[in-house]
Amino acid sequence: MQTGNWSAIVMAAGKGERMQSAMPKALHQLAGLPIVHYVLAATRHVAPDAISLVISPNNRDAIQDACGERVTYIEQPEQLGTGNALAVGLGADRIASRAVLVLNADVPLVRGETLQALADVHEQRGAAATVLTALIPSREAGDLGRFRRGARGKPVAIVEADDVPAGEGSSPETEVVAGAYAFDAEWLPYAVQQLKPHENGEYYVTDLIGQAVADGRRVEALVLDDPDEAIGVNTRSQLARAEAAMQQRLRGRWMEQGVTFILPNSVYLDHAVTLGRDAVLHPNTSIRGVSAIGASSIIGPNTVLTNATVGERCTVSGAVVDSAVMEREAHVGPFSHIRAGTTLKEGAYVGSHAEIKNSTIGERSHVGHFSYIGDARVGEDVNIGAGAVTCNYDGSAKHETVIGAGAFIGSDSLLVAPVTIGEMAMTGAGAVVTSDVLPGQRVAGVPARVLQEPK
Repeated sequence: MQTGNWSAIVMAAGKGERMQSAMPKALHQLAGLPIVHYVLAATRHVAPDAISLVISPNNRDAIQDACGERVTYIEQPEQLGTGNALAVGLGADRIASRAVLVLNADVPLVRGETLQALADVHEQRGAAATVLTALIPSREAGDLGRFRRGARGKPVAIVEADDVPAGEGSSPETEVVAGAYAFDAEWLPYAVQQLKPHENGEYYVTDLIGQAVADGRRVEALVLDDPDEAIGVNTRSQLARAEAAMQQRLRGRWMEQGVTFILPNSVYLDHAVTLGRDAVLHPNTSIRGVSAIGASSIIGPNTVLTNATVGERCTVSGAVVDSAVMEREAHVGPFSHIRAGTTLKEGAYVGSHAEIKNSTIGERSHVGHFSYIGDARVGEDVNIGAGAVTCNYDGSAKHETVIGAGAFIGSDSLLVAPVTIGEMAMTGAGAVVTSDVLPGQRVAGVPARVLQEPK
């Protein structure tokens, strides 16, 4: 069923005091994105006419910077609970839709398809309120509100965790609320005005369920198939639990699309990562940011990729690749660091303990071991021996090194930039090259001198 004429209010003004953080709770990261991003993305699945984000005045700039201009920001002057946040959202936005989707900003695992199903149930059954719930082990209910049912399973109320009678919880499972609701827009403003403060002075959205029952209105519930969608983030421990569930979800999705994880639980993925079919990810590998791994590439073990583009049939083992590009069949060996601005062209090979920064390594060129290549343009079929260094920094500015196709750079050569090594030229082991080398020349020594003129 296609829902329509919906609006949405996401409540993100909570202080998150139990996080023990200066950062707003809604901006803590999960798989590389703020948790509020997931809630907003899921909300958009219902195609609401408008999304309002209720925030604290103290956090407005940070949250607005993170969430952009696709939502309406409404300030809750005092944090007097979710009921007050909803009242503020309703008053500022002048809801004109037929129904209102209301969510906590701290439920990042809720799926868009789930919210669509919630909206469908709400519309199909003509409810005043429809609640998303989950059946979970009683020992895990923690601070989640308990959903109460009466005769014939009819919803009657939500009881906050602090108000649960002592000794309750002997049954193996408990039905809890999952931080997402659908409300009739005509009834909701009236109902919110009827909310009473609790002993702590706060108003709770959860009390609207009992209010609907008291008003003789229909209340419905949708029970989650996946209880992980109900995980709320109020503490660092809950954030870690949500991260584990999100990682399991991401890995499962990629395994369904033909990616091999040798030891899945040891691999970390950010949300924006893409993986090609038949890629293999070895243990203790982290792939972060907007990284893309091509088909049949082998990544890890003990590897970190951040904002990296890796082509097909590449290998990265025990290395760090950050904001760099590896073209088809490029190789990076253990303990090497490929830094921002670097491109390894097709078939390029980097051995162990090498660092490459802001450089292009040409097709089929080799960079040996214990080398530093910075601000360099290396042609195809070049061999750079172990310990070679491009001396790109003179203490105040960076300079470029150019190495022509087919050149041979001997072990421990120091190329003092700016300098150009011509095509098919050669430097002897330990050479300190301070001036350009012509194509085909051979140089050696300190400073390097010409041993053989090109023919």
